[in-house]
Amino acid sequence: MGTLKQKIADFFRPTDLPAKTRIFMEGEGLLFAAERVRITIVYHRLRAPGRSFHNKRETVWGSLAISNKRLVGYAFKKKIIHLPFDHRKTGSVKFSCVNGKVLVAAFDPVVFNPKQSGSMEIRYHFNGAEEAYGIIRDLIP
Repeated sequence: MGTLKQKIADFFRPTDLPAKTRIFMEGEGLLFAAERVRITIVYHRLRAPGRSFHNKRETVWGSLAISNKRLVGYAFKKKIIHLPFDHRKTGSVKFSCVNGKVLVAAFDPVVFNPKQSGSMEIRYHFNGAEEAYGIIRDLIP
């Protein structure tokens, strides 16, 4: 259990990487971390049980971390992406960098959940996007 000071800091900084995740990622060899970044999630023709979006866009704030073994991203304190680089489904996620300031992860959600269809993009807007993209490109087989 964390200290009271850490709990208060976590409460007032919901867009930072959670402390437990940071410790875990550092144990795997943390290569890159970005906190307090703007995230745009775009849904194209998404169908899921109880949800259907033709073209929906959400903007949230969060964090992104890359270790030698995985990529993890949070929107506030909710994990929105957890992608081990050695997982067979990793190749289905297409990464790109736009203007050196936007890291894009595009994928078909049916790969991760057979009850969903359509396409999704998670866009991280920050100055280190080009560096993060280079690290990801080097780590994905």
